[in-house]
Amino acid sequence: MDPSAWPIKTYLLIFTFAGACALSMVYPIVGIANYMMVYMVNPHWWWWGKPLAPFGIRYSMTAALCLFAGMMVSSARVPRSRAIFGDWLILLILFTFIITTSGLLGEGASNYSVVLIDKTIKMAIFLYCLVRMGGERRNFRVILWTLVFGTLMIGNDAYNANADQFLNGRLNSIGGVDFRESSGLGAHMVAMLPLLGIVLLTAKSWWKKPIVVVAAVLAVNTIIQCRTRSAFVGLIAAGIVGVLLAPRGVRLRIYGTLIVAGFGAYSLTDSYFWERMNTVLKPKDYGQDATIQTRVELWQTAWQMFSDHPMGVGVGQFKYQAEQYETSDMKHAFGLPRRVTHNTYLLCATELGIQGLIVFIAIITLSLFKLRRCLRLSRESDDPFEARLMAYGCLLSLVSYLTAAAFTDRLYTESFWWILTLPVCLERALAREVCAVDTVSELDVEPALADGWELEVPADVWGRPMGAFS
Repeated sequence: MDPSAWPIKTYLLIFTFAGACALSMVYPIVGIANYMMVYMVNPHWWWWGKPLAPFGIRYSMTAALCLFAGMMVSSARVPRSRAIFGDWLILLILFTFIITTSGLLGEGASNYSVVLIDKTIKMAIFLYCLVRMGGERRNFRVILWTLVFGTLMIGNDAYNANADQFLNGRLNSIGGVDFRESSGLGAHMVAMLPLLGIVLLTAKSWWKKPIVVVAAVLAVNTIIQCRTRSAFVGLIAAGIVGVLLAPRGVRLRIYGTLIVAGFGAYSLTDSYFWERMNTVLKPKDYGQDATIQTRVELWQTAWQMFSDHPMGVGVGQFKYQAEQYETSDMKHAFGLPRRVTHNTYLLCATELGIQGLIVFIAIITLSLFKLRRCLRLSRESDDPFEARLMAYGCLLSLVSYLTAAAFTDRLYTESFWWILTLPVCLERALAREVCAVDTVSELDVEPALADGWELEVPADVWGRPMGAFS
């Protein structure tokens, strides 16, 4: 296409992306935001990005290279850290090593395995950069706002989706490469909702709040369009935890927001949405639901495969090895052209073995433990109110994604690992404020109170308690 015929949005993409890459050299945190936006939006799939396809621009790699260069050139703007890696990153390195060598202990490697290994290594490098750059409160805010704008763009794309993007009434082909199908997209958007809520509660300027509200409404609409039960279960789990652990001082505001959001979301649903969601609450009908039976058969296959290969069959090998377990009793799963476990934890066990599963669970446990440390650190941080709410939002986001991951494959999904990484970033940011180091093991902090989510709400200039919407 002649450049003179390009739409204005194509030029905006060029200048925005080029500008972000240039700024990354001076402000590395812009490189983090640039990379995350490219991942979530994926310009290749948007109509205004297609005119640039003949140029073969590799957006993610370009953004990553500029980020790395910026962290070296502008090292003064990289938050200082006494621990170059730390416990969580060491586990991540170990997990990456298990993935890259899994074929030696398993059934070899396929072309798909090579793709996943390459992706995992790149992801691990970015997560290291994310931990380093996110270890400062203002940078952590930038990361949260990046997720807000990414959600806004994905939600807008979903709102304007055409009929070709729906398969069996469910939205597909929206967003980045890791959530091109409805289950992945729904799980991602559910995980974004708690983070959007915390940005809304902690936004200092009134004009920022409408942006977050619009992003949240579009996120809910996208979830409903996906009509995926795994995301719905994740949302329920996060809602229960959110109600039980709502911080004192803002509980009424959180409960009120949840009630309003619930009524708003219900008004966007239709009968087909509830037909699918009602099956979650009716175990007696599981036997008549072909989709549920497919998952059960795949889970049985995965468990048998793990029993036969406790050291794992190798990364990316499940869908090939599953053919050996086909029986006449399996009427649903093996009629599919593409077989996946539909369970992140079983996928980890079957492909990476017991050693991979142990390290994976250790990473999850450590992320949750770091949120507990964040509660302790928040009391002495520069802004305890904001810090406690940030930890609360990260917890709910993690709970939703971990729950949804039990019903869909998220092991090699980058946004899933972002959510696991956010507690590490927040812990480092708060530790910097408390004692100028980010190794919490060196801190002598008192044990958490029985109600660890208790908040002392700051007062405004008139001495009245200042809530989130003041």
